[in-house]
Amino acid sequence: MKIKDMDNSLLSDDINLKEHTFEVQYIRPWANTICKFHLPDELFGELKKLYEYTMNNKKSFGKQLVGQIDDEPEVTLEILEKFPEWSRFCNHAVNQYIKSCMAEVHIAEPEKLNNFLKDKLLTRITTMWFVNQKPGEYNPVHIHTNCKVSAVVYLETPKQQVKDRKDHYQADGKITFMNNTGTDMNFSNSQCSFDPKPGDMYVFGSLQHHMVWPYRSADPNDKRVSLSFNADWITEENMKKQQRNEEMMYESMKKMKESGNDKSVTDGDINKSG
Repeated sequence: MKIKDMDNSLLSDDINLKEHTFEVQYIRPWANTICKFHLPDELFGELKKLYEYTMNNKKSFGKQLVGQIDDEPEVTLEILEKFPEWSRFCNHAVNQYIKSCMAEVHIAEPEKLNNFLKDKLLTRITTMWFVNQKPGEYNPVHIHTNCKVSAVVYLETPKQQVKDRKDHYQADGKITFMNNTGTDMNFSNSQCSFDPKPGDMYVFGSLQHHMVWPYRSADPNDKRVSLSFNADWITEENMKKQQRNEEMMYESMKKMKESGNDKSVTDGDINKSG
């Protein structure tokens, strides 16, 4: 079938239009955001010092993790306190990530966004650990629980990594994020993979599914070293509300016990009637 009189400009990406300047918004209220950046040299130096200190005071964190990896030493809160500059930076990165994401979430609700931005945002690092990954080791698809924001930063990558067997799908040693939020497959991608480089840092929501692929190397001890951490956050106003609710619940339960009307404790016989 021959199509007549088709305007060829509709099939071309080289369309000559009159030049206009105007503001454009890309609205992503349901997008999962991954923030990627490269550490400044000074901070990368602090990270290396933290790694050396942690390795000299090693305490395994592996039993709490899903990675098929032998060496995963914990950065305890006591250790982290010895590196205040790194701790402040991590909290700042979390703070900026939250504000950027909430700006997208509430993009159509300016009043709600303004109220959020006016409130004081409180963040804290809950857990932190290093991962000394060797050839053949990997992290399966997982999320991070008991937190709201997670991050990973790379210190060292393999020096003698063997090239992927197939050029059309190179995955060895990469970190992959996956999500099914976008249902329009023309304009969304269910997977996003990155080839880690020393100094690269990724910040993302803790419920974001992700994984780390294994890699092969000519050297069986060719490590890939990374640091991960989890963080929690709350606004000052919401924290005060939680405190008030807990105090009210405590006072209510206290009065109930004092009045003798506390029915929360029974003899445990659920079959007893009357």
